[in-house]
Amino acid sequence: MMKRHRAFSLLEMMVAMALAGIIAASAIGAGTAINRVMVDSRRRVVVWDEAKRVEEALLSRVQEAGGDPLAAFQSVIVEDNCAADAARNLPDCFGADRITIVTTRADVPSCKVVALGATLRGDPPSTCCITSAFTGPALVVRPDKFITVSLHNPNIPSCQVTAPPGQGNPTPQSLIDGTLALVTIETIFPRRKGANGEYELLVWKDAGTPGNGRVDPDELQLFADRIYDFQIALGYDSSPEDSDVVDTTSSSDEWLGNAEPIPATLPTSMVSSQLRMIDIAVVVGVPAERFTDNPVKLHNRAVAVQPNKIYLAATRGQVTFRSLNISVP
Repeated sequence: MMKRHRAFSLLEMMVAMALAGIIAASAIGAGTAINRVMVDSRRRVVVWDEAKRVEEALLSRVQEAGGDPLAAFQSVIVEDNCAADAARNLPDCFGADRITIVTTRADVPSCKVVALGATLRGDPPSTCCITSAFTGPALVVRPDKFITVSLHNPNIPSCQVTAPPGQGNPTPQSLIDGTLALVTIETIFPRRKGANGEYELLVWKDAGTPGNGRVDPDELQLFADRIYDFQIALGYDSSPEDSDVVDTTSSSDEWLGNAEPIPATLPTSMVSSQLRMIDIAVVVGVPAERFTDNPVKLHNRAVAVQPNKIYLAATRGQVTFRSLNISVP
């Protein structure tokens, strides 16, 4: 007897197709969700790596600061919670910090000078130490003070050089007697980018002979973007001086700018010559769908950083200054 095969009815076929569609949609949805998780995970790994590389690059630049005859405190100028500076054409930092890094040039010896109005004269002029190489950024230093200048028009017969104010002085200063050293100067500062709290970190080197002390567009280089905070603290070996810079994340420890109300100012328990270390902290962010609700508050920032739909990676590191091997009192 021949066996007869029964085909699907139209209703059965529609039910089967519907079930298959549901299963396929579920599989696609699950695959999409897994893919999003994997994409977010890759982004988080990348942003952590980027944050660490930015921090290490900043620390290496700072660690190279100074050199004879500069003491550690004369090799960096830190502006806590920096405000806009119209005179230098620098933007508001919106809670972040700004740093100027000074490094001596080994190819030109330093020179003892006295201030004469807008010029500096070698001291003594009879054995003049000012040469035609004395042009460009320089520092005049003495044990308690320093000022950046922009040298031009060296006059060898009179042993003088014109020295208007240079890059890095947060406030106008008068020329001082001291030791004149040619240097390289760069200012690293954050500039707001967009409305979600993102910064781009820029490097400014004042060009021209002399430099005009103002940021011009062609003097800027991009250091890093996707930055959401840039904080700096300075460590002083004080109370007592025992070669140990104590960090308890409080305003009573040996660090300035890690917990003090902003802007942090040097307390009477510390003196500038006791500067030994620097702590740099950065926050890098990337758009993400998960783990974006954790606020980050570094050092003495007043308000935590919490941009919308951004995954944040925060990192920090500390180094000592190389000038400690040269000019510590």
